[in-house]
Amino acid sequence: MAFNSASLTEADLFRQDLDAGYLARYILDRNPERVEKSGLSAGGERLYDMLLHESSAYAVEFARTLPSAGISALTELLRRSSQILDMLEEALVQLANYRGGSDFERNYRQLVVNRLDQVELFGATLSNVSQRYPLSVAYLSLSVSGNAGFGLSQRVAPADVNVTPKANTALSSVEDALLPSRRLLIRGQAGIGKTTLLQWIAVQSARRAFTEQLERAGWNDTIPFFVRLRRYVDSELPTPAGFLHEVGKHIADEMPPGWVHEQLRSGRAVVLIDGVDELPSARRRDVKRWLADLIDAFPRARYIVTSRPAAAAKDWLEDEKFPFAELEPMNQSDVSIFVTRWHEAVASQRLSPEEREELVGYRDHLIGAIKNRRHLRQLAGYPLLCALLCALHRDRKTQLPGNRMELYDVALQMLLERRDSERRVALNDKLTRTEKTILLQDIAYWLIRNNASDALRTTVIDRLSQRLAVMPQIQYSPEDTYHVLLERTGLLREQVEGRADFIHRTFQEYLAAKQAMAERDLGHLVSNAHLDQWREVVVMAAGHAAPADRSELLTGLLTRASGQESYPNREALNLVALACLETSAERSPELDKRIRDAAANLIPPKTSDAADSLARAGTFALDLLSVSNPASKDEILNSIRAAVSIGDPAALSFLGRLARTEDVEVCSLLYQSWPRFDAEEYALIVLKDLPPPEGGLIIGDPSFATALKYLKGLESLVMVDRTGHVPQLGMDFLRDMSSLRVIQISGFTVAELPPISTTSLEEIAITLDAKHLISAEPLAVGSMRHISTLRSLDLLYPSVDLSALSSCTSLRSLTLWGVSGRDMADLASLRNLSRLKLLGLRDVADFDFLAPWSANLTELEIASEWCDTEAVSRLKGLKKLRINVDVRPNLAPLGQLSKLEELHLEGPFTSGVDLADIRTLKSLKELHVRFAKYLDLKPLDVIPNLRVTVSATTVLHGGQALATQNRLNRI
Repeated sequence: MAFNSASLTEADLFRQDLDAGYLARYILDRNPERVEKSGLSAGGERLYDMLLHESSAYAVEFARTLPSAGISALTELLRRSSQILDMLEEALVQLANYRGGSDFERNYRQLVVNRLDQVELFGATLSNVSQRYPLSVAYLSLSVSGNAGFGLSQRVAPADVNVTPKANTALSSVEDALLPSRRLLIRGQAGIGKTTLLQWIAVQSARRAFTEQLERAGWNDTIPFFVRLRRYVDSELPTPAGFLHEVGKHIADEMPPGWVHEQLRSGRAVVLIDGVDELPSARRRDVKRWLADLIDAFPRARYIVTSRPAAAAKDWLEDEKFPFAELEPMNQSDVSIFVTRWHEAVASQRLSPEEREELVGYRDHLIGAIKNRRHLRQLAGYPLLCALLCALHRDRKTQLPGNRMELYDVALQMLLERRDSERRVALNDKLTRTEKTILLQDIAYWLIRNNASDALRTTVIDRLSQRLAVMPQIQYSPEDTYHVLLERTGLLREQVEGRADFIHRTFQEYLAAKQAMAERDLGHLVSNAHLDQWREVVVMAAGHAAPADRSELLTGLLTRASGQESYPNREALNLVALACLETSAERSPELDKRIRDAAANLIPPKTSDAADSLARAGTFALDLLSVSNPASKDEILNSIRAAVSIGDPAALSFLGRLARTEDVEVCSLLYQSWPRFDAEEYALIVLKDLPPPEGGLIIGDPSFATALKYLKGLESLVMVDRTGHVPQLGMDFLRDMSSLRVIQISGFTVAELPPISTTSLEEIAITLDAKHLISAEPLAVGSMRHISTLRSLDLLYPSVDLSALSSCTSLRSLTLWGVSGRDMADLASLRNLSRLKLLGLRDVADFDFLAPWSANLTELEIASEWCDTEAVSRLKGLKKLRINVDVRPNLAPLGQLSKLEELHLEGPFTSGVDLADIRTLKSLKELHVRFAKYLDLKPLDVIPNLRVTVSATTVLHGGQALATQNRLNRI
C-alpha cells in the first residue's frame, strides 16, 4: 500500500540515485499520516520502519534487473550529463572572468612600472639635456615630520641627528608615515619631491616590492591608481573607471567590468592624488568634496594626497581623518647620497677612464662645497635644486651660482643652449636662446594668469601664433615652433598626449616672473600676491626687476597690506614682501625701513609659512629675530625653524637662549637642527645645558661623535650610517660619556673596542647588513669582560674571542652572528640568559649547548642549516621561538613546549610542515610560516585565538575558520 500510494516510478528511483535509504525516506514523506492512522503500537511502528527499508532495498535491486532499466538509466545519465555540462560552462565563465581580472591586473601592474619607474636627473648626461633613470634605483627616502603616528616601525629615522621615535615630534621616514593610517596628506615645498614620492609608492605597490613593516602591513597586496589633479583644472574629476586615464588608458577597454570599484571596495586600492596646489582655490573645494564622496563609497581604500603647504593647511582634510606629514629638506647625509648617485648615473654612460676619474673629483669637491658654504646648503636640501647644482658644477668646472635666481638663470642657459660637442647633435632649430626664452616665458605667464598647470596643444600653438606675429625674424610656423620648444628645450613636454606643461613648476614660475617684469605688469602682481599660486612668481619677479620696478613692486605690496582689514591677507602680503628680500639685491634705505617695520609685526613668527618667509629674508630677518622674545610654544618652534633655515653662525646665540627649556618638542627640534651648524660650536652653545632626549639620540654623521662630550646626561645613543659605504668609526668618544647606558652602532666598521671597557653600558648593539658581514674584519670583544653592568649584547658582526664573554654573567640577552657550535660551549656560564639569538650558526654537530639555559630561556632564535627540535623541546620556559633553517624541521617535539606563545618558521619547505604536530600548543597566540610551498591549516582549528601569518605564495588547505574570523594573514 505504501509503495502504491507513493506513485513510484523509475524516474523517481533514478532521481534518488538508486539509494534505498533515500527511497524509504521519500515514501515516508509522501505518506506522513499512514503510521499514525494505522493504530500501530511502538513495537509495530519499529517493525513497519524496518520492513519499509528492507522493501526499498529489494525494490532498488529489482529495478536494476528490469529490461527497460538500462534505457531509463542511460536516459537519466544523459540528462545529468547535460546538467553537468551546463554547470561546467557556468564555472568556466566565472573562471574566465577571474582569469581575465587576474591577467588584467598583471598587465596593469607592469604598465604602472613602465610608466612611472623613471626619474629625470637634470643635466645628468652628455647626450641629452635630461635623462631618465629607474626611480626604484635613484629614489632617496626623505625625512618627514607631522602627526601621522610615526615610530611604529621602530626603525632609525633617516636624519643626521634625530631623537628616537618615542617622541611624536621626531623626524621619521616616509615609509614610517605610511604605516599607521590608510589616509595621509603629504605637504612639501616646490622641488622637494612630492610627485617623485607618489611615483615611488606606485611602483613599489605595482611590483609588490615593499619591505619590512610595510610588507607585513599588507602594502604588497595593494594596487596603485595615480591621479594628477592638474589634468582636471577645467574638466570633471575622474570617476573610479577614469583612474586609468593617467596610467593605463590604452588597456582600459580590456578592463573587466567593475574592476576598479572592486579594488576600492576590497581595500586593495591605493589612490595617489597629486598636486592640490596646481588647481585654483575654488577647484580645490571640488577636490575636497570629490575625495569625501570617494571615501564614503570606498572607506577601506588607501588615499594619499600631496600639496604645497600654502594650498592645503595641516588640517585641510581633518574631517576625513587624514593625518599630515611634512616633507623635510634633505640633510647633509641625504645630500651626499644624492650627489653620489647623480655622479654614478653620469658614470654609467660611455665615458673614458679619464672622464670617470674626473667625475669622482667633481663629486668630492661638490660634497665639500655644499658642506662648507651656507647658501649652497640651503639650495641643496631640495632634490630639484641639488640636481641642478650637480649639473652646473660639472658644466662650469666647479664654479657655482651664488643664489637661487642665479642658479635658475644658469640652469636655463644650460637647458636651452648646450655646446655642440656636448649635445652631439646638429643644431638646426634656428631659434636662439633669447627667442626660446621669450616664447617659453610668454607661455608660462599665460598659464599662471589662467590658473593652469597645463594647456591643450592647440591652445599653446594659438598663443605662439600671437607672439610670433611680433617676431618676424622667426621663419617657423606656430606648429613647427611648438615642436622645436617641445623637442629641443628640455623645459616643455607632453606628459599627456595633446597637453603641454613645464617639466617642473619651478621653471614655469621663474619664466612667468620674467615675463611679468618684461610687461611691467606690476599691478597684476600686487593684486594677486596674496594668492598662494602667485607667491613664488612675485618673489622671483622682484629678482628679475630693475631697481625702480622692484621698488614700485615692494612698495605696492606694503601699501596694499596696510590697507587690508583681513589679517590673513595683510599677513600674507607682508610675508611676500619680506620673502622678496631673498631675491632683491638692491633696495633703498627707506624701503628697507618700511619692510623692517612690517616684519616687526610678523616676529616672532606664528606659523611655519611665516618662518619660511623670514628665512628667505636672510640676515635681515635674523637681526629682528635675535631681539625678539617668543613666548608661546608655536612662536618658539617657528623662531627656531626660521633661524636654522637662515643658517648663519650668528643665529647660535639666539638658539642658545631658546634652549633654556625642558619642553620635549622644542628640545627635539634643537637636536634635529644640529647638522646645520658646526658640530662642536653648536653643541657647546646650544646643546650643552639642554636636557637629553628621553628616548635617546640618533647620529648619522660620525664627525659629530667628538662633540658628544658636551651633552650632559645622555643615556642612549644610536650611530647609524646611511651612505652604504661602511665608514670606520673610532670609539674614543665613549671615554667622555659616563652617563651612557645604551649604544647601538649600525653600518660602521669598528676598529677596536678598548674604550668601551671604561663605560657602564647596559646595552650594546654592533651590526652590519648582510652584504658587508662576510668581508668585515672580525672584532675582538675581549674588552667587554670588564663591563659588569652589561645586560644585553647584539653582535651582528664577525667576532672573535667569544670566551671573554663568559665573565659577563649579568647578560640577559645575547645575539651572535656566524658563531660555530663549538664556540657556544664557552658561553655555558651565562646561565641568566632569557633571550638568545644565534644567526648564521655554523658547524653544528648537535644542539646540546642549549642545555645550560633549559630553565631560564624564554626567547630563542636559530638561523642555521638545521635545527634539533628535540634539544629545543627541553627549554620548557620558551614563550617565543623562531627557526630559520634549510632543512624542514620536525615539529613533533615542539608540542611539549606548553608555554609557547609565538612560533616563527622560515625556510624553503617544499613539502610543507606538518602543523598537526603542534595542535597541542593551547597557549600559542601567533604562528608565522614563511616560504613554505604547502600548508594544511585544518589541525590548527583546535587552538583558540591563534593568529596565523603565511606567505602569499603558499598553497593552503583548511583555514576557513581562521579566515572568517580575520585570524589569517597572507604576506
